[in-house]
Amino acid sequence: MRYSVRLIKNGIFLAESEDGRLLLIDSRNPDERRGFSPMELLLIAAAGCMAIDVSRTLDRMKQSFEGLEVEIEGERREDYPRIYRHMEIVYRVKGDVDPDQVRRAVELSLEKYCSASITLKRAGAEVNYGIEVESES
Repeated sequence: MRYSVRLIKNGIFLAESEDGRLLLIDSRNPDERRGFSPMELLLIAAAGCMAIDVSRTLDRMKQSFEGLEVEIEGERREDYPRIYRHMEIVYRVKGDVDPDQVRRAVELSLEKYCSASITLKRAGAEVNYGIEVESES
């Protein structure tokens, strides 16, 4: 994997993959941002990674679901380095699923499969999560 990040204008950067995919990174104050900050991207990466893991695991478990959402919120340290010290994650699954199977899929993601969230945990972030299941019946 190879990427480049270049300054395009006053705190705005353009990331590009070697195959031409683009992403806007914005280091300006939150009220001025048009793109995501690098620390926001860490949380988004973790949520995306976990959503993929849980979805794939539920498929392997033969669980019938129509929707999956992972919402993540992070709290950073006040002092430098301003790493995430706490993350709250909510998994919302819509469908006829066994809540115990959903919980197992989430635990597998957090403990074994999701490199992004595991990296944040190893850096010291405390993780709390909840699961909401909306049954079709």
